Amino acid sequence: MARRDIFNRRTDVFGGTFAADEASISFPNNNILQTGYAGDVGLLIQDLQTVYTQNVTRLFEVGRPAIYYVGGRTSGTATVGRVIGPRTITTEFYHKFGDICQARTNTLEIGIRTGCGTSVDGTDFEGVVTYTAHFCVITSIGVGIRAADMLINETLQMMFSSFDYETQGGLAGLGDEFVAHPPV
Repeated sequence: MARRDIFNRRTDVFGGTFAADEASISFPNNNILQTGYAGDVGLLIQDLQTVYTQNVTRLFEVGRPAIYYVGGRTSGTATVGRVIGPRTITTEFYHKFGDICQARTNTLEIGIRTGCGTSVDGTDFEGVVTYTAHFCVITSIGVGIRAADMLINETLQMMFSSFDYETQGGLAGLGDEFVAHPPV
């Protein structure tokens, strides 16, 4: 039974944790760098926004109250804000992700590590949540600079056509069995 506070309101319950420094953005399996570093090092990404949509057409039939939904194509866009840095990764990234002929292998992955929680049986768990955008292609690039900080900022627009969501460990498969207990 949930605890009640002095105003007879249900108290907050602990829902789990994750740390912002456990989030990552990477371009896996893209071999962007020739220098031996992983493909996600050196782009100096400051922010990322993605939108994934599906076209749905609503159909009506004359003389009947029924409606029908017809699922259409999916599409996605990503906006990447970054600071232009000193590494040659920028050139390689432009060549790979700007080339429509390489879209089949261009992926963008956003990962978040979860942890510090307790399952019903009292065991600690840790998990990973991953979003993966497939078939990415750069569609526009904007460059700007401000006198205040003298950083060269870039905004990239990318399109993609498939977006996956996957969980491993942690809350995956626990469903309603997960109970977060407030500290005693």
